[in-house]
Amino acid sequence: MNSRAFGAWTGAALVVVLTSTNPVYRTLVLLIALNVLLGLRRQDARLRPLFIAVGFAGVVATLLNVVLSHTGVHILFTLPEQLPGIGGPITAESLLYGMDVALGIAAAVLVVAPLSLVLHPHDLIDAFPGPLQRTAALTGAALNLVPAVARNAVAINEAQRMRGTGATRVRDWHAVAAPVVLSALDDSLQLAEAMDARGFGGGPRTRYLTTRVGLTGAAVIACALAAAVLTVAGRITGVLTDWYPFPQATVPDVAVLPVVACLLLGAPLVAWRRS
Repeated sequence: MNSRAFGAWTGAALVVVLTSTNPVYRTLVLLIALNVLLGLRRQDARLRPLFIAVGFAGVVATLLNVVLSHTGVHILFTLPEQLPGIGGPITAESLLYGMDVALGIAAAVLVVAPLSLVLHPHDLIDAFPGPLQRTAALTGAALNLVPAVARNAVAINEAQRMRGTGATRVRDWHAVAAPVVLSALDDSLQLAEAMDARGFGGGPRTRYLTTRVGLTGAAVIACALAAAVLTVAGRITGVLTDWYPFPQATVPDVAVLPVVACLLLGAPLVAWRRS
């Protein structure tokens, strides 16, 4: 699996998700991205934290839209006007639009997640061209930051629990915070020393093994570019429109061109699975 082809797929999927607020197209991209994660993820990749974070963000986005937007003709119930900021009618239209926003967040996160859950950090670094080698190294280090901090927190908490002083409640985690910060600083210093020992920044980046795009990678890039072009063309010509449930919810319009763009994002998955 070529990292540059995967980067092209992720970029095209983001274009499709962020170009329109139509929930039909966002749902299609979400299902395709979920299939990619479940079918191509690395064996050491954990999906549960990702799904929990996406679900939490979706719930928060929906609730905020419901309590802050009081537009719509179908009133579900009314909050007291004495409540500052959130008082007023709670409508079905605001609930539907909040769910659409949550759907867009989930789809955008899931199409980017394979960059860290399917590819290895060094694979992602190879996807950047030579002039962007510093950006590539920074991206790889950033992708390793959160998982490394999470592993350190779990290891430190388990070590403290073996000594009878572990954090079992949320308010007890302050005792773990200081060792985690110190270990993160130590890891960053070790990374800087390792990069300096390998001559980072002293010349062009070298590769132990040069990866080629190949026929499968070329097909993935072609499908991704076609999906992005069809999406932009649909937006310019007016075929791809936004969906707003205000003042009264209606069924989203579905056009052939955007649906084809979404399906093109799923075609590379077949090639990857076969290869």
